Amino acid sequence: MSDRALTPTDERDVQLHAASAARRNRPTALLIATGIIFVAAIVFAMWSVAQAGAARFRMDRLASELAQVRALSVEIANVRAQANDQRVDGRYAPQLQLSKLEAIRDRVQMPNRPTLSEQRPTRTLDSPIEKRRVDVTMDNVPLDAAMAWITEAQRAIPDLFVSAIELRPRPNGWLIRVQVARWELRS
Repeated sequence: MSDRALTPTDERDVQLHAASAARRNRPTALLIATGIIFVAAIVFAMWSVAQAGAARFRMDRLASELAQVRALSVEIANVRAQANDQRVDGRYAPQLQLSKLEAIRDRVQMPNRPTLSEQRPTRTLDSPIEKRRVDVTMDNVPLDAAMAWITEAQRAIPDLFVSAIELRPRPNGWLIRVQVARWELRS
């Protein structure tokens, strides 16, 4: 019996050939290509989610602005409707009068008289409508009396709204700064 033994060189050649055949049988290029496509898909999905979130944020912001515009247009329509009823000698009689705001103090029994200062009206070009504002400062008053004053002012003067409020505690009460405003036709 003659078994033929491989020489070390032949054995090395057979091992190299077997390793080469094993590499050809492994789809390395397909695995790499699949991995690259998978990573690209994940990146695209994350980018799509980010874009959807940004679009949702823009949509919510625009919906909020639309609601504000609609509310303002209703206020403008109310002012114009009231203006038709309240014209004196062809001019509009403004409703936001400091005397009305001062008189409210007696109705709500506020201990200290609020300080009122009317601000310059905010106007836009080519618009007959202006925003009239009054800054009200109440010093050392109970919070419930101040809130009652604000509520009574809004009830007494149609379409009056609070555009800013600041509350600071004091030893004998509160320091409250309120800015009330109303949209009116220019007088």
